Amino acid sequence: MGPLAAAWFMMLLALAAASPRFTSQKQAALGDALPSHLASEGVASLRTVLQQRLHRPAQGPEDTLQSHKNVTASVWCLECELALGVLQAEMAAGVPYEELLQEAIAICINTIGLTDLYCHGFLTLVGPIAYHILSTNTVSASDACGEVFTSMGCTSSSPQRQWSVTIQGDKPPVQPLLLPDSDAPRLKVLQLADTHLDPLYQPGSLAACHEHLCCRNDSGVPEMEEDKAWFWGDYRYCGSPRWMLEDMLTHIKLTHPDIDYVMWTGDVVPHNVWSTTTETNLQIVRETNQMIQEFFPTIPVFPVVGNHEMSPLDQFPDPDDDDTPEELSADWLFSELSKQWSLLVPHLDNSTVRRAAYYSVLLKEDLRIISFNSMYGYSSNLWLVEDSQDPADELAWLEDHLHQAEAAGERVHLLGHIPPGIVDSERVWSREFNRIVVRYENTIRGQFYGHTHYDEFEVFHDGDRPAGVAYIAPSQTPWYGLNPAYRIYYVDGDRQNSTRLVLDHETYVMNLTEAQETGSARWYRLYSAREEYGMTSLTPADWQDLAQRMAEDRHLFDIYYRNYVSVGDFLLEVGCDDLCYQQRLCDVVTSSRNDIDNCLAILRRRRGL
Repeated sequence: MGPLAAAWFMMLLALAAASPRFTSQKQAALGDALPSHLASEGVASLRTVLQQRLHRPAQGPEDTLQSHKNVTASVWCLECELALGVLQAEMAAGVPYEELLQEAIAICINTIGLTDLYCHGFLTLVGPIAYHILSTNTVSASDACGEVFTSMGCTSSSPQRQWSVTIQGDKPPVQPLLLPDSDAPRLKVLQLADTHLDPLYQPGSLAACHEHLCCRNDSGVPEMEEDKAWFWGDYRYCGSPRWMLEDMLTHIKLTHPDIDYVMWTGDVVPHNVWSTTTETNLQIVRETNQMIQEFFPTIPVFPVVGNHEMSPLDQFPDPDDDDTPEELSADWLFSELSKQWSLLVPHLDNSTVRRAAYYSVLLKEDLRIISFNSMYGYSSNLWLVEDSQDPADELAWLEDHLHQAEAAGERVHLLGHIPPGIVDSERVWSREFNRIVVRYENTIRGQFYGHTHYDEFEVFHDGDRPAGVAYIAPSQTPWYGLNPAYRIYYVDGDRQNSTRLVLDHETYVMNLTEAQETGSARWYRLYSAREEYGMTSLTPADWQDLAQRMAEDRHLFDIYYRNYVSVGDFLLEVGCDDLCYQQRLCDVVTSSRNDIDNCLAILRRRRGL
């Protein structure tokens, strides 16, 4: 029983970044479980998975271990702590790593119910990291579980988890936002998010496979016509065909020849998380960067690192930890990103990219772009068990650059991959990031993210007052249930005292069902934010007002939901029931992982209290 129970904890660690169709007999015994991956074939099961995801707080599409109505956080946390205690005892007794790994694989297959291919592949990738962390650090069970399973409600009482970023100076008086006249100059900005190029995408292959990623020759042979992968992309668990991305970029070039710059907010590697390697990930990074460079050879492109660029998925160690084995470090990725991004970003300081994949660039005299690595604040990153205190000194670096920007009278746009308010954010990191945003309200004039694959936003607050807004762009990949989409922003342009605020944004989509039926892709403008939502401007106060109006007007919210899912046919058919409605309202007013006051306030407004 010892190695078996010990291996169970390794499974728990691994499942912090595992399949969205995760289930188990064990979970079913505890209560209402997710549907088995064995029932994932066909449209009906996809609808079920999509509905369950809509019932959860904002998260990434591959984040899985969420509370369900009969599976309490205390059950998960207690099970994690018991398993970790056994594992630590077995490691102290000298049970070999390979024995623990094989037992973990057996549990993954026989108890969790995932496939042989997934279990052997993913655990072999992530196992060495979990083993290294636990064998080289003294960590309590409650502490480790509280860090890994923060999205399940687990917490840690360890003092080492409490830290804060030094913030320089007092917050100055909030400056009034003097918006430009309608004929004032504007910048036109493209945001790409979650391209997830799959070089192995094969039309006609099995789209309803048992794995985390389908629509490949090795996915299996479709027995029915409806199980075949579509040409332009598929609503099921499939990546982006190269020709779909190229068609989109061609449409962008023809429709928007006046783009001033591009924000590219991460995730270029597809969802084959069990079979990634440093070589294949680098190949896709290079291939996608070359594609972007070919379509935008003369304008700046500002990229962001996503959680899928790393192999294994999500695992970014602190670059300042000299004890991290070279084979587990992210140096190979950061080195390549520094080379590739130098071809896209003007005047790039490669030193910070090579160190930890973040950078700061002055685009215009009064406009600075700061791209940061959100993986240091993501609970699926197991390295945070080892040390969660501002890894890579990133938030300290960010605060210092914002302080310098404030002194120079610059406006800043922040670019990241993972929005800071989602349930998978590391608690203290999310809190400290929000402190920085509130302090530099006059300086930060926009935040831009991806990761969730949905079209959404987050309002930041200084107390009850809206103080900032994060734009979360829809994905180019349809994985899963979505139409491919991209975002265009209109930003206050080059004029005296420019606010550099987003003045409006538009989303463009391509309907996969139509493309499959007609044989051709048609990209069209889905909506303009100001037109669709009746907004006079896009200040933080305007976005807060939209949230409040949606709480009081279900029809307005239904319009938002239509855009939220990029008019994906399956998700429109699934619809957004009352629980989904509540979760989406809370998402748009929650930017801190630790603060639900604004969520409660918006729900009271919905009930007319």
